[in-house]
Amino acid sequence: MANKKVQIDQVQNTSREPNIIEIHPAFSRHDEITSPMIGAFGPNDIPCSNLSIGFAYIHQPLLMISEAHKHDFDQYLFFISGDSKNFVDFDAEIELSLDGVTKTITYPCYVFVPKGTMHCPLNVKRVTKPLVFIDARLTKEASVRTTSFEGR
Repeated sequence: MANKKVQIDQVQNTSREPNIIEIHPAFSRHDEITSPMIGAFGPNDIPCSNLSIGFAYIHQPLLMISEAHKHDFDQYLFFISGDSKNFVDFDAEIELSLDGVTKTITYPCYVFVPKGTMHCPLNVKRVTKPLVFIDARLTKEASVRTTSFEGR
């Protein structure tokens, strides 16, 4: 990755030993997310693993996902402070639609999105202190590397 800006949907983590995977950084398709991202890619990393999870460091506003969609799996979205000394020192405003109702988030939290739930847009409206966004799914069928929305 030294001379090439690899996107998160192209990264290949490295198996070092059974069940121990070296994480390689990559970049978001969102230009506003300038810090490298990391992730675990379920069965793409470990054949028997169901965990797909991506971590993004956000330090400026952005519209992450503009269209409402749904999945055939549960999803967990985490919003925490990017301050390494205090995960709950949160100062941002995020709007997320769940089943057509827009929620405003101004505190550290995680959001459970049950399978079949229409969700998004996801709009990070204000970021005074950097935040960490985590997208987690427990399913073999999902990967944080997908470029299309499943179950639409």
